Amino acid sequence: MIFNSPEAFLVHVLRAFEPYLDRLVLVGGFAVRLYEQHPRAIPAATRILRTFDADLATPARLPVRGRPLAALAAAAGLQPDFRGDRIPPVMRFVFAPPSDTAESEEEYSVEFLTPLTGPPVDRTGRVTVTSDVQTGVTAQRLRYLDLLLETPWRVSLAGLAGLEADREPMAVQVPHPGCFMLHKLLIAGERTREDRRAKDMAYLYQVASLFRRELPALAGEVRVRMEGPAGWRTWLGRARRQGEVLFATPASPGTESHSSAESAPQMPPAAPPPRAHRARPSAEAGRRNPNRRAAYRFRPPHTPWPSVIFPRPAERRGSSLARRPGK
Repeated sequence: MIFNSPEAFLVHVLRAFEPYLDRLVLVGGFAVRLYEQHPRAIPAATRILRTFDADLATPARLPVRGRPLAALAAAAGLQPDFRGDRIPPVMRFVFAPPSDTAESEEEYSVEFLTPLTGPPVDRTGRVTVTSDVQTGVTAQRLRYLDLLLETPWRVSLAGLAGLEADREPMAVQVPHPGCFMLHKLLIAGERTREDRRAKDMAYLYQVASLFRRELPALAGEVRVRMEGPAGWRTWLGRARRQGEVLFATPASPGTESHSSAESAPQMPPAAPPPRAHRARPSAEAGRRNPNRRAAYRFRPPHTPWPSVIFPRPAERRGSSLARRPGK
């Protein structure tokens, strides 16, 4: 099987794990792509970055339903690929094309992720970066991933490229957009690689652009959710402080981030975007690898994004944002 687009690969993966889709949440770049399908979204003012990695967030344990995840992956042509020397090791699934196929599909991959709760080191001093979600399938444990599993949205795949017309459209869970943006701010403060942080900022801008008419409502929904689990209010304050560092000035790291993305095909904006949001190719990146990569500079909007998405209490005092939904 040869996939003619990343969306076709995504549909293939979701079909494979369909029995578990009500417990899995699609995160990462593919979630941003599917946000475009949501009725509350409007055409993005930036180009949506292309991705070949399907990241699926899962609870720490996933009860088996009929066939286990490992068997479903094997039936879909996905082979396990182990990295690192941890026990259990970091695991992902890569697509293995038929032996008589000349074209390689190795760039397509699937990885399961699960929240890291408590300290990352167990009582014996061993660093626990992974956990078994089912026999034969491990998930990488990541801090703040709880946010992406909190009250996710369901998005229909109807009309998505790669979906067979004669099959009933599926629906998949994606993170609440406000929680997605909050998560990107939190992990950006802990990134050690600048290219990873730049990609996080690119996704944050894209989601904010898709839901730019919904930002006040999304901010209110996020604040209500953050009042629940212990420690989440601390996360909200941490994200707010991190946003002030990343977006303090037009020259700050968040507003000057560059992100590498597949150059073709890109998702063009439906209408000419405002100049402040326009994504412009970097000629230098194009010279480095003109056939595969292009970098995009995301210029700051007129109002700092963190203030729009997660205002301080004093900034929303006396406004409708101070009231909870339904009050």
